[in-house]
Amino acid sequence: MIVGVDIREWQPGRRTGIGRVLEEFLRTAAALRPRDRFVLIGNATCEIRVKAGNCAIVRIPERWTPWWDQVTLARALAAYGADVLYSPYIKIPLRGTVPVVNTIHDLTFFRRADYNVRRSDLLKNPPFRLFCRLAIKRASVTLVDSQASAQDVQRDLHADPAKLRVVPLATGRRFYEQGNPVDDRKVWERYGLSTGYVFYIGGFWPHKNVTTLVRAYAALPESLRRQYPLVLAGTPVPADLHRLIRSREDCRPVAMIGMVPDEDLPALYRGAALFAFPSHYEGFGLPVLEAMACGVPVLCSTAPALAELTQDAAERVDPENLTAWGQALQTLLEDAPRRQRLAESGRARAALFTAERMTEAMLNVFDKVGAGKT
Repeated sequence: MIVGVDIREWQPGRRTGIGRVLEEFLRTAAALRPRDRFVLIGNATCEIRVKAGNCAIVRIPERWTPWWDQVTLARALAAYGADVLYSPYIKIPLRGTVPVVNTIHDLTFFRRADYNVRRSDLLKNPPFRLFCRLAIKRASVTLVDSQASAQDVQRDLHADPAKLRVVPLATGRRFYEQGNPVDDRKVWERYGLSTGYVFYIGGFWPHKNVTTLVRAYAALPESLRRQYPLVLAGTPVPADLHRLIRSREDCRPVAMIGMVPDEDLPALYRGAALFAFPSHYEGFGLPVLEAMACGVPVLCSTAPALAELTQDAAERVDPENLTAWGQALQTLLEDAPRRQRLAESGRARAALFTAERMTEAMLNVFDKVGAGKT
């Protein structure tokens, strides 16, 4: 089988959850299927993050993205004899002879009202929703990360349930390793940290609800804040949240360390006393899985996808309840045995989400699509 893969997510200086999951899939698939061929199709700027003897690289300049999506990609697939295209997001060519499998990770921009208030949102979202519905119809199979996301796709995009497959995500083996204490300490020192902090990593869009985490943390007793600083990592902190943190004395222990290289992530998780993830909405919650794999106790929201992922392996709190978040933070930081129990159950839960399991499920879908059985 020849599988075409859109790898444009691998852009220099941009490390995303989609990109990391794609790396795990391709690295594992190339090893599991040495007789299959994977044609990695990207634009002129994308990085090549997976190399194997059965992976071929195709670079095509992307002067205008819609043309690349709808014409250039389809032509490349036909030229290289692909049996199926895999797109790690919703973007796919709406026409072409090669069957398509894509992934829809979440529908944040449709589910959240705060992404549909600006004039630009009101202009762009309706045609984008139409495109998504056309893509759903065009795809032979659409992969989703959770049952919660599958329900959203059925409800909002009118997807045929028979064409949806739930394939939970996986994270890399390095998150399951114990790590070297000396190397970990070097990573913490590089960011001005020492072990024992409350950690958040991710975006700072409205649905991530990080302001609630910051306010709940600021309400903690001073002794706890001194012992357990709050560390925020990921995309740049927006100006309003930055002002809030810098203007309040009770936010002084908050450290904003920005984007971090993938190789530093496991050590940063392992140094945390608690991982906090207050998101209103997720399609899966990859940082939560990474934290559990690293053996870090998790406090997250009651968002359906996070409840599905963590089950009883995390403490969950209503993302709208600021008081409850403050109470949960204080309770967990003062109860080391409870944190240890969460860490152990989280690691056991994370062990179910292996790259091999995810990859085999995806390849099984590709086999059936390539053979015309879906």
